[in-house]
Amino acid sequence: MDFIYSAQEREISDELWSQFKAGNPDALGQLADIHHRSLLNYGTKFSRDLEFIRDCIQDVYLQLWERKLFLAEDTVVKPYLFKSLRNKIFKESVRLKRLGESSELLFEPEDSSGTIESSLIENELQNMELNRLNLIISGLSKRQREVVYLRYYQGLGNDEIAEIMDIGKPGVANLLSKTLREMREQWGAYLLLFGCYFLWLKGH
Repeated sequence: MDFIYSAQEREISDELWSQFKAGNPDALGQLADIHHRSLLNYGTKFSRDLEFIRDCIQDVYLQLWERKLFLAEDTVVKPYLFKSLRNKIFKESVRLKRLGESSELLFEPEDSSGTIESSLIENELQNMELNRLNLIISGLSKRQREVVYLRYYQGLGNDEIAEIMDIGKPGVANLLSKTLREMREQWGAYLLLFGCYFLWLKGH
C-alpha cells in the first residue's frame, strides 16, 4: 500500500502533470498508474463496492482529460486527485441514493493489522494493543476517521487535507487536536503516540 506522498513521487507527478496539461495522454496514464493504489484504498473507505469505486476513479481521469485546458499548472496532484475522487463518490452516491439519512459519506477506519509491510514494525506492534487502536479509531466520527487516515496513513499536510475535505486549515488543526485528545483519553498518551509513530514509520 502507498502511504506517504514522497518528494520523489511528488516530483514525478508534477512533471507528468505538466506533460498531461500539454496534451500528452500517456502522461495521464502514468499518473493513473502511480496513484491507482492510493486512490483505490481511499475510495474503499467510503464504499466496499470495488466496481463502483473503480468507475468513479475512471470518471475522475476522464473529466481531467476533458478539462485539462482549465486546470492549474501548479496543482499538487495527489491531494487534487483525492478531492476529485471524494467529490465524485459523493455525487454518484447521491445520484444512486446510496447515502443514509445523514446525507454524508461513511468513512471506514483503516485496518492497521492488514497493512503492515515491515516485519520489524509488525513484531513491535504485536506487543502493543493493535486491536485496541483499531477499536478506538472505529469509534471516531466519520470526519475524524478521515482526517486521521489522510494525516497518518497518507502523510498529507494540514493544507492538503483542508483542500480535500473542504474545510479551513485551522479547522483541520482543530479536528486533529480534538481527535487525538479523544484517543489519548481512551488509550493513554504514551500508547497513542507510539501507535501513531508506527503508522508514520510504515510509509518510510
